[in-house]
Parts: sequence; C-alpha cells; structure tokens
Amino acid sequence: MIRHLDRANRIALALTGLLLLAGGVLAFLYGCGLLDSAGPSAPLLTVAERHYAATSLWLWPLIGFVGALFTVFGLLAVVAQLRPDDVRSLPVEADRSKGATTLSAAAVTGALEDEIESYRGVHQARARLTHSSRYPHLALRVTLAADTEVRMALDRIESEALPHLRDFLDQPGLPARIRLHVGVTDR
Repeated sequence: MIRHLDRANRIALALTGLLLLAGGVLAFLYGCGLLDSAGPSAPLLTVAERHYAATSLWLWPLIGFVGALFTVFGLLAVVAQLRPDDVRSLPVEADRSKGATTLSAAAVTGALEDEIESYRGVHQARARLTHSSRYPHLALRVTLAADTEVRMALDRIESEALPHLRDFLDQPGLPARIRLHVGVTDR
C-alpha cells in the first residue's frame, strides 16, 4: 500500500510541477511580448474580455468551483500525508491462491507489549507496526522505572522480545526503532 501511495504522490507532484512550469513559462513569454501581447505594460485582458467576464453569470461561479475543487484536493493530500501508516493486519498465508488469512497487528503488538512489560523494571511498553503489511517496521516505546539498568533492559529486549517477534512474523530483518524513557517510579 505504501508503494502505491508513493507512486501516486510522485505522479501528482510531477503533474502539478509540470502545470506550474508551463504556466510560468507562458506568463514569462506573455510578459516579454512574445505571445501577441503589447509587452509588460499592456493589460492582461482586452476590453472585450473584461466586459465578457463582468457580464457573464456562469464564469465566476465556475472559477469559484474550480478553486474549491483544488482546495479539497489539496486538503485530501495533506490528510493523506498526516494519516499514520499503522499496519492493521498482517498476512499469515503468503500464497494468495490458498486464501487470504490475516492476523490482527494489534494482537501481535499486544503480545510483544505483554512480554516486554513482564521484564523486571519495565513500567510500560507500547508497540506499533508501520510501513506495510508485507514489510512492517516496528516502533517500540518502553518506559522504565527510575532504578532500572537501561543497558540490561535494552539487551533483554533486543535478545529476547525482538527475535521472538521476528521469528513469529518470519521477518528476520524487521527494522525496529526502540525509544526508552527512564524515570517512572516502579510499580
């Protein structure tokens, strides 16, 4: 899904860039007097064109509609960029001809959180799988008690919890970003 969004973003940005470049080139050529204009001091619209725009009942609503359309598409693009890329489900069966069996990503991250929270000195663990369901990335936030040995906690997470997750998902190269927060009183 992420690759599809990346491709759509690249195409949309390339088309927008080309349209803006073409508009800029046309405005430059018109301003230089190379496109049937009287030069930079001449008005952009003739008297007849200004009269048509002033008396036309449909022109300004059309311009407003097109502007609103561009605004909506722009807002949709911003919302798509800001939307978290959390993975909601993971494929269990790689061969789609045998069916489409999926596993909830929340169940997987919940089991990982439970395992890490069972470690001595860990106050809380929060995990998210991001990027894509086929090639997930792990974002892990662990809150440790103030008296916990940070290196030992991190070593245990890296040597036990992460290998368990990687083995379960059959993703030996699963990227993981671990953020440790220290200073919470032990339970």
